[in-house]
Amino acid sequence: MESFETDIKLPFLESIASNPSSENETPFKGVFIRAPVVEKILASQEGIQAGEAEKPDTVVAPSKQAQQEAPPEAVNAEVEVLATVPKRNQQTGDRKEFEKAHEHDIIAVRQGNVFGTSFHPELTNDARIHVWWLEQVRAAVIRNSG
Repeated sequence: MESFETDIKLPFLESIASNPSSENETPFKGVFIRAPVVEKILASQEGIQAGEAEKPDTVVAPSKQAQQEAPPEAVNAEVEVLATVPKRNQQTGDRKEFEKAHEHDIIAVRQGNVFGTSFHPELTNDARIHVWWLEQVRAAVIRNSG
């Protein structure tokens, strides 16, 4: 995916407990800088996805370090797609034709306690993703403490 900015809908932000207003339904300004793409979600399995990891230009998550440090239930959790954008026609730059065809690029995912995006939320003045993530961390601490 190339660099661009666009308004994106992030349904997971609608769950922010600290701000239940309609602001959570406002599109988020997505800043994509030479954005990586999640090309496919692999079936959950224990250990490294060795066959996939051997393919050139492929990154398979979670990393070996995450597998060593994270609790097994987090590493073995299913990958949840949190947000997508319509694919873009490389010749025309248009997204409408792909939106109508329901063809999308995955731009936000979560697996257990790992969260990843293809855009840079830190480059906006919108703190909703950071608030959402802190709420996720708080909930995990509460779950694991008792």
